[in-house]
Amino acid sequence: MGFDVVSISYSRAGFKYKNIFQRLESFFHKNFLGQRDYKQRLCTKHVEEITMKRLEEVTYADYALLIRPDQYSEEVVNKIKRIAYHVCAYQWDGLGRFPAVKKYITWFDHFFVFDPSDVSAQSNLRPITNFYTESVKPYYDTESRSDAYYLGTYIRDRAAEVEDILTTLQSLGLHVKHHICYRGSDSRKFKHLDTTRDLLTYAQNLHLAYNTKLLIDVSNHVHKGLSFRTFEALGFGKKLITTNRDVCQYDFYHPNNIFIWGGHDQSDLEAFLNVPYIPVAQEIREKYSFSNWISYVFSDKECQAIELPIPEMSPQLA
Repeated sequence: MGFDVVSISYSRAGFKYKNIFQRLESFFHKNFLGQRDYKQRLCTKHVEEITMKRLEEVTYADYALLIRPDQYSEEVVNKIKRIAYHVCAYQWDGLGRFPAVKKYITWFDHFFVFDPSDVSAQSNLRPITNFYTESVKPYYDTESRSDAYYLGTYIRDRAAEVEDILTTLQSLGLHVKHHICYRGSDSRKFKHLDTTRDLLTYAQNLHLAYNTKLLIDVSNHVHKGLSFRTFEALGFGKKLITTNRDVCQYDFYHPNNIFIWGGHDQSDLEAFLNVPYIPVAQEIREKYSFSNWISYVFSDKECQAIELPIPEMSPQLA
């Protein structure tokens, strides 16, 4: 898009103790002082030292964007604010899941959230959704083809829904690919599904999403924001099965394209699988592209505004 980009995205991969004394110090803090996250603190400090050195190389920036700003210290944020003219933040995983971020809100020119409930709770928050990217160019590949595809980290609270959806689709004769990452030490968590310790890159995930007919989204119960799966389906023109009931309130929703899972008859699902996909209007589809997303974040007057539905009030509050 023409930006000169300086990346300070945190990567904790490759952290090593400086010496045996630091390793012993970590062991003491963890096992005798009860500070189970002591190694994580050392790692964060190490990464921040690298980040601050990187920022010393930058004298000025037009814009700065921090995603999950609670991962950055106040020192790092203040350094960025001294460099950048316009500083924004995006909390893509909901305030309820990571409430520590609330103290960061006033540090930024604009603070964006994707959960409609968060917007209604605080007036100084700006609404936004996730997006689909246009920069990764997947291609059709026979080996990667599937009828349905699911990607997710194992989360116990949604495991039953994941297994129900995938095994139901399999029983209907669909070829279902899934990649469920689980790095726990105890036994497998599904009766009929396999998990893996391997991770996929974002590009690998998009390649599998591009080579399927149907994407599956099982939402996290701690927020109501729409996942990236939703927008990958929109961007690639794929059908979607989702457990997020709020999706029907968005302007790109069409019952031929999106099936809301839960409390349904199997004949309803079969009917959904058999009806044709209805192309979404180009203007609406482009609204949720990354190019429009970043223009909206940086207050470009030429972009389309991205809005969230107003949460329905409970009878007690109405």
